[in-house]
Amino acid sequence: MTGRLLAALMVFAVTGLGAAGLTQGGTQQEQEQAQRIAALSARATLTPPEQQELATALFKVMANAKTDDPKFYEERYRIVMEKCPETDRAHESYWRLTNLYLRAYDEPKHAEIVKLLEQFLARYTASTVVSMVKYPDEVLKFSPLRSLHQSYEELGQHAKIAAYYDKIAAQEKTFRIYDYFDYASALDKSARPKDAIVWYQKFLDRTKGNDDVEFMREVAADRIKELKGGGRS
Repeated sequence: MTGRLLAALMVFAVTGLGAAGLTQGGTQQEQEQAQRIAALSARATLTPPEQQELATALFKVMANAKTDDPKFYEERYRIVMEKCPETDRAHESYWRLTNLYLRAYDEPKHAEIVKLLEQFLARYTASTVVSMVKYPDEVLKFSPLRSLHQSYEELGQHAKIAAYYDKIAAQEKTFRIYDYFDYASALDKSARPKDAIVWYQKFLDRTKGNDDVEFMREVAADRIKELKGGGRS
């Protein structure tokens, strides 16, 4: 069996559109689409137009699918991510797969989300689909960085959040008020009390009179007192 034929058969198996699917049911158009998807997926590299074609075809398959099996969608999102990295659909696939891992299982798959979004942030520095900052102006826009940090929190990997902020601390002028609190909290939970006090205080200084974050201000003030030894630790 040639390497190319083996690769094609493997893609058929992954996409669920193998030879049996081509001969049992489905319109001629659907069969041709399945063959085209398999052919494109089997290639090592694709041109930008081919990437767009494959991503569009796979999203159409998912839109028309009559299954609730999360694996079905995960496999196709991953093909788009790996084979169509230059398309907007690849960015959308990271977003949709993150939501799938959060909502489609009895327990959110935070470890998988961490691997997924660390990969995204290593691959891309810009996007027209998702926000590349933690707290975008458009509140409902998906932020891979924010979702990654939320999964770090769930997994108790606070030092990773602190390390991220350590790297950008010199860019403090770009911080949103929540960044100050997130940094302080991560430092606090990473057993770096002196640094935590500094950033909790920065948060308090920059949120004076802001009733929208009053509860967070109370938490920050309490933690400063406790970390200085004037209250519960």
